[in-house]
Amino acid sequence: MNIVEYNRMEQHEKTYWWHVGRLQIIEKELIRQIGDKRPLKILNIGCGTGGTVRMLENFGEVVNVDASDEAIKYMKKNGFKNSIKVEGINLPFETATFDMICAFDVLEHIDKDIEAMQEWRRVVKPGGKIVLTVPAYQWLWSGHDESLHHYRRYTAKHLRGIAQTVDLRPLKLTYAIVFSFVLVVGFRLLTKISGKQTTEESSYIELPSAVNKLFTKLLFVEADLHKFMKLPFGTSVLAVLKK
Repeated sequence: MNIVEYNRMEQHEKTYWWHVGRLQIIEKELIRQIGDKRPLKILNIGCGTGGTVRMLENFGEVVNVDASDEAIKYMKKNGFKNSIKVEGINLPFETATFDMICAFDVLEHIDKDIEAMQEWRRVVKPGGKIVLTVPAYQWLWSGHDESLHHYRRYTAKHLRGIAQTVDLRPLKLTYAIVFSFVLVVGFRLLTKISGKQTTEESSYIELPSAVNKLFTKLLFVEADLHKFMKLPFGTSVLAVLKK
């Protein structure tokens, strides 16, 4: 990920609708999956600037890893001392160390995603869970993905296939961030029709405060919907996989 994107991420992740709403969706799903089984030992892969860490700490001890020096600097600055730089796929932990692995918008940054998932499976305990999100649909590829150094986007079917390949059982596999799907598709179509090239920077569109709050509330509603149904489309895929 471009260094400038870490600064942009830190500036937005506490207030921007996408970050705040996604965090709510993830937290509600973790509450449903974990129940009273706390405290857990959790591995947070691709911790970035730490936007999900305080939430994860509500569920137990969190070990944070990231391949970027810049990310680890932000983690230390923000007071998350249990943060380790790990380059490559291999993790410096013994087999069956963690109760849960969380990887939120991480797998798309890894060239050999199947090998990475195999390694994640190795370090999670039998019966443990891997909870992850990834961006959806390769046809939504844009300069946003290039700026964040993505290798690919996924479908739910693609992610299910990877899980089956590495012997993980999908407990939940659904699309997420549904309402923004129409907005993103519209934006991509307008870009193609106009012939303009998307810039290689993340797609933070500054919104009026009232609109930002509205979008956040819509994602909070979606967070509750995930309890009752699988969503048929969205700009992300949410998966809970069991070893």
